[in-house]
Amino acid sequence: MIAAAPVQTHEPSSTTSEVTSKPVTHGQSKRGYVAPSKTIRSARTAPAGSVLGFALTWSLMITGLAGLQLFLKGEALSGRTLAVALMFLAGSFLGAIFARCFAGLICRWRKTPSARFASLFIGLSVGTAGLTAFIHYLHFSAYYAQWHGEFGSLHRLVEIVMTGASSAYIFTVQGMQLLLPWGLALLFAAAWDYARSSRGT
Repeated sequence: MIAAAPVQTHEPSSTTSEVTSKPVTHGQSKRGYVAPSKTIRSARTAPAGSVLGFALTWSLMITGLAGLQLFLKGEALSGRTLAVALMFLAGSFLGAIFARCFAGLICRWRKTPSARFASLFIGLSVGTAGLTAFIHYLHFSAYYAQWHGEFGSLHRLVEIVMTGASSAYIFTVQGMQLLLPWGLALLFAAAWDYARSSRGT
């Protein structure tokens, strides 16, 4: 008879390495990559959202004020009044973005409430009036460009300077009347709110 070969049982040796799994922490993958959390993402996007929200609010208030002044003066709804409203909307929106960036830059060195108030007050007044006047100049210059001289000539340069001076005078006399005096109250309120807030930008 053929004797059956003894069956050898293989038991796991003590030298076999055991694979231990470590718990993966929140925000960390198995390869060791740490994904940015929602808190970090929101912290990075909050300043931009705050600036855009402020610019939108400020532009709507300034445009509403200009529209109300036109209505009280008896101006009918027309293409001219719509162009004026769009001019103030764009100028105040860009001016508010400039003001917040300017105030944020100043407040890196001086974070006192008085510095925050002054920086936003100056930036918002100069930015709103300056950029709205610049948009008015572009519209004014585009209208009179058909009568300007040859590009690059001295006569063309004189015409550009005179057009800019006329545009600035018209905007100062007619445009600023739509913002005063209630525009100053809105300006003080915006600067006061920014001075009381704890945001850095």
